[in-house]
Amino acid sequence: MGGDPNAAESGSPRLHTGDRIGPYVIFDIIGSGGMGEVYRARDERLERDVAIKRLSVSAIGGDDVRVRVLREARAAAGLSHPNIAAVYDVLESPDGLVIVMEYVPGEPLAARVARGPLPAEDALRIAMQIAEALTDAHDHGVIHRDLKPANVHLTPGGKAKILDFGIARSVSKNRSASGGGPDTEAGRIIGTPGYMAPEQMSGAPSDARTDIYGVGLLLFEMLTGRGPFDKRDPLGSARAIFQGAVPRVTDIDPTLPAAVSSVVARAMALEPEDRFPNARELHGALAHALRLQSDAPTIDETDRAISRSSTAWPATRRRLAQHRVALSIVTVVVAVVALLVWRSVRDAWSPLVSAHPATLAVLPLHNRSGDAQNDAIALGLTEGIATRLSVLNRVRILSMDDSREAAANASDPTSAARTLGAAFVLEGGLQRKGQALEVDMTLVRNDGHRTPAGHYTGDVSQLFALHERVAEGLTGVLSGEGLTSGAPSTDVGPPTSNQEAFADYSQARVFLERPDDPENLRHAVRLFESALQKDSRFAAAHAGLGQAYWALYQETNDRQWTTKATAAILDALRIDPDQPEVRLSLAVMYRGLGRVAEARDELGRVLLLQPANDDAHRMLAGMHTDLGEWDQGAAEAHKAIALRPNYWRNHAELGFARFRAGRLEEAVKAYERVTQLQPDSARGYHMLGTVQQSAGDIAAALQSYQKANEILPTAATWSNMGTVLFWEGEYVKAAEAYERAIELLPNEPDLHANLGDVQQMLGRPDDAARSYQRAIDEVSRLLEVNDRNPVNLAILAMYQAKLGNRAAAESAIEKARSISPQDGDVLYNRAIVHALAGKQSEACTALEQALARGASAVIVSHAEELKPLKGCAAYDRITAAVR
Repeated sequence: MGGDPNAAESGSPRLHTGDRIGPYVIFDIIGSGGMGEVYRARDERLERDVAIKRLSVSAIGGDDVRVRVLREARAAAGLSHPNIAAVYDVLESPDGLVIVMEYVPGEPLAARVARGPLPAEDALRIAMQIAEALTDAHDHGVIHRDLKPANVHLTPGGKAKILDFGIARSVSKNRSASGGGPDTEAGRIIGTPGYMAPEQMSGAPSDARTDIYGVGLLLFEMLTGRGPFDKRDPLGSARAIFQGAVPRVTDIDPTLPAAVSSVVARAMALEPEDRFPNARELHGALAHALRLQSDAPTIDETDRAISRSSTAWPATRRRLAQHRVALSIVTVVVAVVALLVWRSVRDAWSPLVSAHPATLAVLPLHNRSGDAQNDAIALGLTEGIATRLSVLNRVRILSMDDSREAAANASDPTSAARTLGAAFVLEGGLQRKGQALEVDMTLVRNDGHRTPAGHYTGDVSQLFALHERVAEGLTGVLSGEGLTSGAPSTDVGPPTSNQEAFADYSQARVFLERPDDPENLRHAVRLFESALQKDSRFAAAHAGLGQAYWALYQETNDRQWTTKATAAILDALRIDPDQPEVRLSLAVMYRGLGRVAEARDELGRVLLLQPANDDAHRMLAGMHTDLGEWDQGAAEAHKAIALRPNYWRNHAELGFARFRAGRLEEAVKAYERVTQLQPDSARGYHMLGTVQQSAGDIAAALQSYQKANEILPTAATWSNMGTVLFWEGEYVKAAEAYERAIELLPNEPDLHANLGDVQQMLGRPDDAARSYQRAIDEVSRLLEVNDRNPVNLAILAMYQAKLGNRAAAESAIEKARSISPQDGDVLYNRAIVHALAGKQSEACTALEQALARGASAVIVSHAEELKPLKGCAAYDRITAAVR
């Protein structure tokens, strides 16, 4: 029945020979996995062997999922087909659910495929049996949703049996082909990585065509001995599927028949409507391919015939010769096309590389109608014009965020241009009269010279046509000024044909620019969702929604947002994998999961399409900083600032790189610039205070923290204020500050650890131990999302050391150091771990390394855990200097 018999993951005690479940006597375990164990047992009443699958409580989840599994298992019990392992019984127990199934001797298809590809005829016959079984199941309103080699068993007589219909999904017989809710339940995406259909990956509804896709995957693997896509996780699979065409089996084995390859390709089509409409038609196509295969000479026969004489098997030799000629032609064509594509890409981007583009800002259009309902149209039109102009040669369009801010604070367009450092700005106004729209545009040079840029008219129902007319007219004006060749480097069409969806999307992006306030993020989510209600195939809106969800996870540590982010980004990939916004959202996800190489790959794609994308450079800066590559991080941050000088997050990223490198004066300057650009940002003042505190300027730090709390009290600010009080020996007040921080963000591990430290100083060791354990629990949850985050691994090690778990602490800190060996914070925590273990020499060495890599001397001097290092040259030098 498949699985690893040595693994027990159900959370319930493993059963042994002779144990009973109801009337069933256990023989032995035959499989185990994340859902529970599978046992061979004996039904003494009917004197037959059965397979018992025990689904654990942890695998099932809540009561609603339990009810669903029961319903689906009972629906599967109504199936009776020779190629389906029958479901005999469903039992409920305190440990979970027990599904009693037909015991199928033999081996899983997975074991057979592991030995190598199957002959084409054998693979087709097995696929036909599976298609017959699915025809019967679908006729009874049941789909499987998890077809994979481990769920198909081959009996000693060669019969295929599909397993696990007991946890399939029951659907109404009269349900439409595309109806139903999303396949995300209990906080997860249903299916197995590497074997999910595209619609499953994005949480879209499943139907019979989902199983058709599964048969295509099975056939692909049987014919080639390998799967077509990455099997590590949903994102890896989706990245492979959505970024290109479905591979053909003949790409791997050119000797396979074209008819067979065509059946597999159609079954695995990206869109459900392009697949076989039902299992019955799939069966017919498989039967036809089998007939063709049976009539054709085998490869062995062909080889023998060719070796015998030049006259044997003339038809076969002709076909082989034709194939060789065709292959040669295709090879030449591919080479020529590749050369032409490369030349076109090179020629298209060479002006961007060789020329110095003029900077241009598109100021928000004024709504001159006097009706606030038209604000969204003006905003959307501004964004649309800027997007279309962004692809012109020799012109760099400044960000809308900077342009909005400059327009709001400047007295006139000329002042806005000077504030932005732009050579030109475009200003204009929108007038609406009924359904008619009128737009006037003016090009303003930073010396005050004004050039009329056109009067454009359109209709509300044809808003994107108006975008295009305005952009074309402005291109001509810019060309006349010598700013551009007038030929766009690539064609950018509207991201959606729905003007209201685009307006919602544009507003959502404004809120997403300020992720430091969770309410902004929730408002962005609502606007993205509103856009998608109006246009469900708006890929950029799916991507933006995914970024908003992921930002909410980063702000709250609530894992529900990671599942939502994954589903949204997978939707974006399915719809338009080549859009830069989609690739950027995927990079955000990969970085958050600790998959640095893949994140960099996606950012490289973005920068190839949009060399002036400051978001990509800023993210690269953060990734370098995460790995302790301070100079590279600062260099990328400077690139982002050069592209978008007035965006606070670019300066914040520079500040963080300098802070982690221990270059505190430069970090202070960067964060002061953040507070100038965003004086209403609590985060800017909080980070400024953090750097000031690390530099020993406690009075300035407290002033910054006070300013941050006046804007928006946050857990991080209260925690840092608590640390200042802790350093000053005000332990009761420090505990109060930490408790206030925990009220605001109860699942942040550092807060509980800080509280544990002050509880130790107050003589409450039991309370401290509970706080340290809570900190361990919380950081462990973060590591479930990204188990290669070096900072989280390092603080886990420190918490373990404070509880006396030395072996666990050593293991965690060494893993952190292997990932980021030059990270000053990791090395600082390594010093603490060794000091708490009484390893003074090792702790002293680690401390010396940490100080050389930017660890704060002020923080080191106040660390209670490092006081045993008196006598260590590095420690004595620091404490003497700080005093």
